Amino acid sequence: MKQITMAAATALMLLASSGAQAADEPLILARDGFMYVGGKTMPVDGREYFYGQMYVEIRIPAKQTHPYPIIMVHGGSMSGTNYTGTPDGREGWAQYFVRQGYAVYVVDQPGRGRSGFLTAAHGPLQNSARNNSASRFVSQEKFKLWPQATLHTQWPGNGEADDPATLQLAMSQLPAIENFDKQQPIVRDALIALVTRSARRS
Repeated sequence: MKQITMAAATALMLLASSGAQAADEPLILARDGFMYVGGKTMPVDGREYFYGQMYVEIRIPAKQTHPYPIIMVHGGSMSGTNYTGTPDGREGWAQYFVRQGYAVYVVDQPGRGRSGFLTAAHGPLQNSARNNSASRFVSQEKFKLWPQATLHTQWPGNGEADDPATLQLAMSQLPAIENFDKQQPIVRDALIALVTRSARRS
């Protein structure tokens, strides 16, 4: 028990000396906001519409100790909420890196979440089945799709379909642009626009 206490005390001292905030302290920000980047317009039935724009959440710590920001990009059927909290209610990677002194940008990929969707440009959407994440995120150890899957221990709940953490993840999944060949260039262009804009700000 003494060894564990000493290890915890040492970790806290290292955290304090590094200037990073502990997770239970208030998050102190110089800026907490959002912006849109990229985006083009196209005519549809005589009216002009935006497509390809990307929603970006911005969190800049009051004490920024790193010169380059971290841009967090979610995967398929997800949104930026992957990084702003965990399915069991803890802080996410966005807050973690802000506490380490990084400016953090969290995106919703174009055509998803708060980034807007235009059928004429993006094509049809594809929805995710409720159990879409079970074999990849929630209970890999049960499905054994790859050798290391049996080592999975990090899911916060029991992995069952009605577990509160599992339900949170399942309900967070969003329709995605069905055509991968259309999806990728749109996401690429929006990320280039974000990198270009964030480089100007630094």
